[in-house]
Amino acid sequence: MVIRERALDTGAIVWGADPIDAPVAGGVSGETLAELREEVEAIKHFILDLPTDVPVAVECVFELPGVSAKELTTYRETISHLSRQLRETGLSEEDSAASLGTPGALAQPLPRSA
Repeated sequence: MVIRERALDTGAIVWGADPIDAPVAGGVSGETLAELREEVEAIKHFILDLPTDVPVAVECVFELPGVSAKELTTYRETISHLSRQLRETGLSEEDSAASLGTPGALAQPLPRSA
């Protein structure tokens, strides 16, 4: 589960991730989603009590006030579908984003793990 929360040590607002149904309790945080992803990658095998050579895919489940996980998933799927269709017509990522009125949205896809 990925949420925005206040860090206990600094009081800063950070991204936090806690595992869902994992054998080991614990979570990580990062100031950005990129930092959070790095932290998740660093501990995911430990949290799941698995050897490091076992492939582990982690999916983000965001819990954000006013935005449901279903809305985020629908948005992600729609953008992915539209991006593929626009790419097939020969549009660049930049032109695709501009045509959708979402500059930067396609160039920086939503993170899939945390």
